[in-house]
Amino acid sequence: MLGIQEAIEQALTYVKGVWIKKRYIIISTWLICPIGWAYVASLPDQYASSARLFVDTSSLLRPLLRGLAVYNNPSEQVNLVARTLLSRPNLEKIAREADLDITVTTQAEMDELINEMRKGIKLNSTAEQNIYNISYNSQSPELAQKIVQITLNEFVESSLGSNRQSSDSAEEFINRQIEEYEQRLEEAEQRLAEFKVSRIDRAPGSSRDYYSQLQRQVSDLQATELRLLELTSQLNAAKAQLVGEAPVFGLAAPDSRVAPSVNTRYDNRIAALESRIDELLIQYTELHPEVVKTKGMLDNLYDEREQHIKSLTDVAEETGSYSQFGNLNQNPVYQELKLTVAQYESQIAQLTVRATQTRAKINELERIVDLVPQIEAEAQGLNRDYEITRDKYLELIGRREQAELSRKAEATSDDVQFRVIDPPTLPTKPSGPNRILYYSMILFVGFGAGLGIAFLVSQVNPVVLSPSQLVGNFGIPVFGKVSHINAQEIAKVDRRRMLVFAASSLAIVFIFIGLVYADIAYGRLPIYLLENLI
Repeated sequence: MLGIQEAIEQALTYVKGVWIKKRYIIISTWLICPIGWAYVASLPDQYASSARLFVDTSSLLRPLLRGLAVYNNPSEQVNLVARTLLSRPNLEKIAREADLDITVTTQAEMDELINEMRKGIKLNSTAEQNIYNISYNSQSPELAQKIVQITLNEFVESSLGSNRQSSDSAEEFINRQIEEYEQRLEEAEQRLAEFKVSRIDRAPGSSRDYYSQLQRQVSDLQATELRLLELTSQLNAAKAQLVGEAPVFGLAAPDSRVAPSVNTRYDNRIAALESRIDELLIQYTELHPEVVKTKGMLDNLYDEREQHIKSLTDVAEETGSYSQFGNLNQNPVYQELKLTVAQYESQIAQLTVRATQTRAKINELERIVDLVPQIEAEAQGLNRDYEITRDKYLELIGRREQAELSRKAEATSDDVQFRVIDPPTLPTKPSGPNRILYYSMILFVGFGAGLGIAFLVSQVNPVVLSPSQLVGNFGIPVFGKVSHINAQEIAKVDRRRMLVFAASSLAIVFIFIGLVYADIAYGRLPIYLLENLI
């Protein structure tokens, strides 16, 4: 309890000390307040213009064309434009359109103007509702409205232009890629065509499989050689039988006078071979092995017939009989064996030619078959390059169709629609500076500074105001107190000082009230505070 009483007494001592030094409050208020209020009153008025914009990113075509056309996210594009709206190129464009660039002459002044515009233009948004607020403060109401209008137009044009520019850029890029891949596809087709033309006889395929052809040719050669061995064996057997047979029986000979007109067993075979030669000459030339061998057989039959007729004629001259025995002197077994030998020789000649041709074909295939893997690898590489290029080309064609469809959809109905909720208006009342706030702050600073100075002076040059203070500060015991002789004069001086302090303080307060009233009366009060007061 004693500590509280001492604290109260100490506080009262401080208050009394400040009260005694109240002249410093008067000096401080009259030095600070008038000067500060005069500076605030001289500040130029600021006019604020603002606009509210609603960005509608919903579209009815987007769900209908999903999968057929390509759409960018309009919300992200608008947000990107909003973040880059206050970039230096855009601010320079706004400054030129507002004719602010003619007010500067140097690059430093231009940089300062751009920085002031960046700080002055405010762009706020509500992400949930897609509402953007654009505001700007200026000493000129017309300039504030103009800046907000230009910024609003730039924001809308940049958003729409970004969509169109993105679509045009994508379509232009796709067209360049299509031209490039079309050229590459033509080159691939040309290389493939040249390869097929140059390697048409060796190109891999089902009808030109050299491995299977080689196997077939080897099998044909083996079969031909086996048949040659069989015919050679049969020919040797026939020749052996022919050696054991006599050409004639030695009985008699026909009459020489009728020899030229005599019929022999050779006549039918000669006629058959002549007919065979005529058929062969229709299909082959005279140098064909079959034709040559058939003519050889025909010449042999003609020789045998002449010898036969000659022998009959000689016998007829010796005996004097020409018609009794006729052709009974000939040996038919010998003739048949000789004809068989001739047939075997003809077949052997044919198979020999076939075997020679087959060996030549096998040698050619064996030479080519070593190149087949390289040719197949080259063909596969060309086909693979062609298929990849063709698939990419067709894919780009499809993408171009999607881009064109998207562009037509954008031309039909914009993905982003801008609706101005509150257009920028010409401000008629200033929005700042907040002079009442500044006046109040200066008033508090003036009195606060005076109180602080009075307190410091009272502590540096203290005044004894009570016996307890004398005892506490100096340790001198107090036995009593005596009144001043001129107590009334001192009281008058104190009252006069108090009246001066009151009059000074009231004057300061009245000046403050007058300034506030002047702001309200002349419309220099901030709009939001005026609305609250009304």
